[in-house]
This record gives sequence, structure tokens and C-alpha cells, in this order.
Amino acid sequence: MIASLSSRSNYSTLDDFVYLNQASLGLISRRSILEMHKFLDDVARHGNSKMTDDEEVEFLDSLGSKASSLFNCAKENLGILSSASEMLNQLPYLILPKQKSKVILVSTDFPALYRPWLAYSERNKFELKFLEDNENQDLTETIINSLCKDTSAVVVSYVQFSTGSKIDVVRLRRSTKRFNTKLIVDVTQAAGALVIDSKIWNCDAIVCSGYKWLGGHGGVGLAVLSEELISKTPLTPGWMGAENPFSISHKYLSLSKTARRFTQATMSYVSIKGLEVSIKELLEMKIQNIEKHSKDLKTIFLGKLKDTSWNVFHDKIIDLSSSNIICISNDKKNLKEVSNLLFQNNIVCSYRNNHLRISIAHFNNENDIEKLFNLLGRI
Repeated sequence: MIASLSSRSNYSTLDDFVYLNQASLGLISRRSILEMHKFLDDVARHGNSKMTDDEEVEFLDSLGSKASSLFNCAKENLGILSSASEMLNQLPYLILPKQKSKVILVSTDFPALYRPWLAYSERNKFELKFLEDNENQDLTETIINSLCKDTSAVVVSYVQFSTGSKIDVVRLRRSTKRFNTKLIVDVTQAAGALVIDSKIWNCDAIVCSGYKWLGGHGGVGLAVLSEELISKTPLTPGWMGAENPFSISHKYLSLSKTARRFTQATMSYVSIKGLEVSIKELLEMKIQNIEKHSKDLKTIFLGKLKDTSWNVFHDKIIDLSSSNIICISNDKKNLKEVSNLLFQNNIVCSYRNNHLRISIAHFNNENDIEKLFNLLGRI
């Protein structure tokens, strides 16, 4: 019997629910919640009497150090934002694709990745090429086969939110470099669940939300940026991105020499404190162990589904999909109704793009998988 990797007592939700939905609104640990409450009580409600200007400027440093360890990047390359979308929306204006060039995206990817490019294309002449993520097909290979000398950028999620398809970033990066193509990878459905090494990947931008698998609350985003992007002027420069935010002058645009230049303004400090703790917990567990844990539970679940009427999005080559997200379908069932019936029986997962999406996190155990499978058999 596979036990949970983390202490389930840190997640009171698990007293009543089988929670297989970290890919949506993720559970937040008791340790993070306590730290958030402590900050509100001890600091936030007291205004500047408990936080000086200098302390506010330095407030992001601790999160920056932990997130840099998580992504294996230099702290100077890590930007802290109010959301992943804040960075994703600026990228078209920073990359500036040439006229008549093309930008490659995935049609079923999360909208935050392609909507900025749709908006940008309304005023700029270039091609948006949307690729399909098909069952039992290598999405990485599909993207590579679409590259050419006129490809300005590839924008893709490391793990697709509605299918669980996983990109081989190293292989893709080798190909994009041959065409001098920018590579932007969103890791929101992977950071905290799968190993991410920004130095090996060498992407132009790695972008991530601070909740879901990272175990934080909304209001924080993270980005690992290349030196080239850091040298550019943000499309939306804020006061906090200055070299010294409290040295205020209208005479020139002061920008930090690091990725901090993309930090716009005062954000959710209470969420930052919570994320600080949750990333620390993940680092203590070790991401390699978390990834193996989800892979082991996934293997058990796929074994149970064999010879049933349930279809797995990638069931021929398991390496095409992530270990933390499993997407299944069934031609004989209304999956929206199945999702609702599961919820009525205190099993929480998601209905996404005509699939039932099951998320496996470090707090899940084999008993959770057993309960899900047994109920699926009765519905």
C-alpha cells in the first residue's frame, strides 16, 4: 500500500474528501495557512509600523531564493509577479515577431498562453499556427515538425492542462535553437510536481502561477527569464521594478538590472508568505520524490483501468504524458455528469475538454486511487 508522501493532517480537506484536483484550485497546507495568518496578525494590519520601506523592498527576497532553488536558476533571472498572465501578456511585445513570420501554439492549451498572441495579431501581421494535441501522439514531435526558418516563437505548456501531455523541453529546445526560435514554456501544471531545471532547458522564458501544484494562494506568479529578455524594457513598467523603488524621480526610467524589473507593484504579500512556506515544504520533500510518488500511483490506476471501458489519453506510450495528470474518457458516459456524481460522493476532480482530469499530488495515497476506481465502476 502506497502511503502519502506528505502528512495528510496538514490538509483538513482530506478528512472529508478524496482530493484529486490539485491541477485546479490546489489544497494549501496548514503550515502555509498559519504563516499567512501570522503575517496578517503580526505585520500587515499594522501598516508601516511593522514594515519599513527598506523591509518592503526586501520582502520578495526570501521567496526569490526558494523559487530559484526550485527552478535551478540564478536569483537575478527570477521575476516575481502578481500572476503568470502578467508576464505572458507582455511577451509578444518583448519578442516582437517579424512580419510574415509564425508563432506556434497548441489549440487546446490554457487560454492564458494564446490569448495575448491573438490580441497582438489584430495589429501585427504574422501567422498564428495552432497545432493539435492528439491521443497517443508525441506533441513534442508535432511541434518540431512544424518549425522552419520563419518561426519566431513557440509558446507551449510543459504539461497540457486538459490532456496531461508532456513536452520534452530539452529535445524541443535543441530544435528551436537551430531556427533561432524563441521558446516560452508555461510550467503551471508541473512546477512543484515535476523536476524543472532551467539551466538545462535554457528557455527564453519559463512562466508559472504560484498556486495549484506549488501549494500557494492566488496573487503570485513566477518567471525565469533569459538575459536577453531581462535587458528589455517591460511593456508595463511599475514602480516596484525600479533599481531602488523608493528613490523616486520623474526624470528617467529607473529599472532593476535583474528580472525584478518586471515586478510591477505592491502585490498580495500574504500570498507571498504562504508560497514561501509551501515551496520550502516541496523542497524538503524533494521534487524527484514527488514525481516518483505520482508516477507510482498513476501506474496503479492505469493498471486498474485496463480492460475497462475507460480510455486514457496516452495509453500506448506512457512517457508522452505527465505523472501528475491523468485524463480519461468513456464514450458510453456523460463525463460532466460523472464529474458531478464523483463530487457528490466527496471525490473531487475536474471535467476539462471532454475528459475527466485526475490530479495526483504528494498528499494522495493508494486508498484515494482505490476509492476513485471503485466509484467509477459503479457509475
